[in-house]
Amino acid sequence: MVAGLPRALVIGGIAGVGGGLASLGGGTLVIPLLMGWLGMQPLGARGTAMAVSLFSAAMGSLVYAGHDMLDLPVAVWVAVPSFLLAPLLAAWSERWPAQRLKAGFGLVVVIGGLLVIFRDSVTGGMALPIAWQPAYLVLVGVVEGAVSGIIGISGGPVLAPLFVLGLGMPQQLAQGCSLAARLPAVVSGTWENARLGNIRWHLVPGLAGGAMAGAWAGSHLALWLPERGLRMGFGLLLIGIGLHYLATARPPAQPGRE
Repeated sequence: MVAGLPRALVIGGIAGVGGGLASLGGGTLVIPLLMGWLGMQPLGARGTAMAVSLFSAAMGSLVYAGHDMLDLPVAVWVAVPSFLLAPLLAAWSERWPAQRLKAGFGLVVVIGGLLVIFRDSVTGGMALPIAWQPAYLVLVGVVEGAVSGIIGISGGPVLAPLFVLGLGMPQQLAQGCSLAARLPAVVSGTWENARLGNIRWHLVPGLAGGAMAGAWAGSHLALWLPERGLRMGFGLLLIGIGLHYLATARPPAQPGRE
């Protein structure tokens, strides 16, 4: 573990800052870094990133809650279905083609980024009627469970845009709810990945330490930034992440073919 500790701390710190600042950071940032920098295989990276998300999301949730940027009933409505679905879908998707998963996720994230940026034009500043919101939140929880279980991404690229668009939340409140709502799914997803042997436990202490420190700093920075600027930056970041996933979803070139 000692040899990999500096890299684990850096990767965890990047994940934490991403989680606190933009409700990202679990699988979205950690999986590529674990695979590219530490040479991990996809399933091991997915499971380890899920475990790290537990620490960054917990720290970020505490900071946002301390600044009244967490709507607990909203988080609970989303958390219950995602908690139930995430481990089932993690096991079900073990042998799914990685390229297809990346392409689908990338497309969804690009669309989400565009909708966040142009929220006022799309929704006219309106939110769903209150009577419809519980059903909407359950559906959001289903989506979160699917994203968390199948792809190994803890849901930030999906949850925060859906809170902004469907409920008309300011970006900071959406991010606080996103971090808290995905905690149960992260717990169940971590348990399932541990059962499948997909977590590299020797890296978790370093990753977790960096993640908690980074999440504390990133969350405070997000709370300091103006809402519109944070939302625009979040949308652009989502588009960049989605395009990256779409680009890496291309099948490898076949020898002898143009």
